[in-house]
Amino acid sequence: MLRDRLDMLESILPELYDDSILNEAYSLLAPCERLDPDNQAIVNRAMTQLIEGLYHVRVNSSDQEWNSFVKICLNHPLKDLLHQDPFTFRAFSKPRGYAGDAVLLDFIYGREEHWPPPTDTTPLGRMIYEYTTTAPASAGSCARRGFVADKIDSLAMEIDRPELLSIACGHMREASLSSAVRRNKTGRFLGLDSDTSSLETVQECYGRNGIEVVPASIRHLLTNRIDLGQFDMVYSTGLFDYLQQKIGQRLAENMFEMVKPGGRMLIANVLPNIRDVGYMESYMDWTLIPRTRKDMIDLTSNIPEPLIRDVRVFSEENVNIIFLELTKK
Repeated sequence: MLRDRLDMLESILPELYDDSILNEAYSLLAPCERLDPDNQAIVNRAMTQLIEGLYHVRVNSSDQEWNSFVKICLNHPLKDLLHQDPFTFRAFSKPRGYAGDAVLLDFIYGREEHWPPPTDTTPLGRMIYEYTTTAPASAGSCARRGFVADKIDSLAMEIDRPELLSIACGHMREASLSSAVRRNKTGRFLGLDSDTSSLETVQECYGRNGIEVVPASIRHLLTNRIDLGQFDMVYSTGLFDYLQQKIGQRLAENMFEMVKPGGRMLIANVLPNIRDVGYMESYMDWTLIPRTRKDMIDLTSNIPEPLIRDVRVFSEENVNIIFLELTKK
């Protein structure tokens, strides 16, 4: 009986939700089979309209209503067009078990490095890729990378050979932008991650600059099964997007314990209601845990206040990513 009711509900979903934004995007994208500037302009217009439309549906729907609309999105022929984009498809297919893996982030950072998309990408996929890897959320990720690289460099100017720890480091691409790393001006610099494939890339790319890798998960940190000592800066740029608040508070407390007196802890997180949220949660199956300024400050709840010299909360220029920076007394 329940199964019949669910089947009936799914059969009438298109009548309950307006899928005109999907139809419009499909009608614009489907004819764009050739790689040229005119088609790129059409793709850009279609993607902008789609992402803004999905954003509007997401922020004006309950979670239940949104989940129902996502089913419509994924049953629409538009999905097959969008998944020709290797960036969108990698998030959706999760070859490493989660959406925002280091390879996917390399698609974003690669735009700054002039790396081409995968060679087997279709012309339409390349044009969508050109758009998605420079969309606001992607621009926020690039700004986050640049900000961390600048932090490393400024720290290396303040302190002789500063010691640093990156938690959930991924491919650690901020190292490519850091002149201090390139000139071997940092001291002990550790990259911790549970993804051994990511750590292999870090070792291959930055081992010659003295960066060392630590294969470990946050569980190892939270249960004190690993002792890495103390650092001048401990940072995490993407992990907290996936952590519930209580776990985030515990990890922030643990990170701060690893900061030397006078050192810094830096945490980055996505802000609520970024423009790309509807597209990410539907066609990329990539759901993040956003945090407000208040949420970021609340991450410090377990840290004894007398140990904190300074607290800063600020966003990057695109207002997609928010940072929490604590300085230890």
